[in-house]
Amino acid sequence: MMIFKGDQFAEEKAKILEKKVIQLKKKGITPKLASILIGNNPQSQLYLALKGKRARQLGIDFELVSFKNNEDSDLIREKIKQLNSDSSIQGILVQLPLPERYLENKEEILSTIDPEKDVDCLTPTNLGFLLMGDPRIIPATPKAVMQILCLALNKRLEEKKWLAGEDVCVVGASNLVGKPVAMILSNLGATVTICRSTTTKKRLGEATRKAKILVSAVGKPGLITKQMVKPGAVVIDVGITNLAQPYGKTKILGDVDQEVAEITSFFTPVPGGVGPVTVICLMENLIEKIGL
Repeated sequence: MMIFKGDQFAEEKAKILEKKVIQLKKKGITPKLASILIGNNPQSQLYLALKGKRARQLGIDFELVSFKNNEDSDLIREKIKQLNSDSSIQGILVQLPLPERYLENKEEILSTIDPEKDVDCLTPTNLGFLLMGDPRIIPATPKAVMQILCLALNKRLEEKKWLAGEDVCVVGASNLVGKPVAMILSNLGATVTICRSTTTKKRLGEATRKAKILVSAVGKPGLITKQMVKPGAVVIDVGITNLAQPYGKTKILGDVDQEVAEITSFFTPVPGGVGPVTVICLMENLIEKIGL
């Protein structure tokens, strides 16, 4: 059994990116990421704070653009257009999830981002290329999942069909994580079963128990128990839930019960697993957009 250390993995990747940023600056290019926060979701604020901290550590400029929860969506789109035309900015990110009042306008807002500056595959254009098996960019979290999976199986993402014949279960079907992960795994030859938060416990257990690779990303603490996992499986837990505790503290839990680690060949804990790698993969996407 191997317990993945996401912080350590992310630091190793950060050293490589730091050198690339130095090379870019020698060429007169300072990487810059603009992140848009709509509303005051505490979890979104925390995620953007972590992204900003990591960007600055790497020498990347980070601009946070905040909008109140009652801002007109047209004004948000106009700001995105301004960022599109700003040559000093190479990457644009809209932090998800959006507040409920913007859900009807979500696609309009995200599609306003210039696909060339889309660093998290949020635009319909880039998502389309990904679904066709010809990705221009891979979303940060799915990219983190795939890099971790390559480590677990001693593979390289560039290899062809290295998951041919393998049973995989992806729990969660969001456009940001579940669907892209499932499509990438399918394109690598895996037989992929997609389950959702609404899948019955019985059917969920049937799917997870036969999977050599299990990826869960629904945000339901303890959803996956030891009895639901195939011994020796690779289990990647992407689900993060922040639970309020007494005295203002927060407890972070994943979708997968910690006891599952005892029977796996490879396990990502929460916290300290996929999360740190996701942040560094976002920065990696930005550098790749610049072309180094």
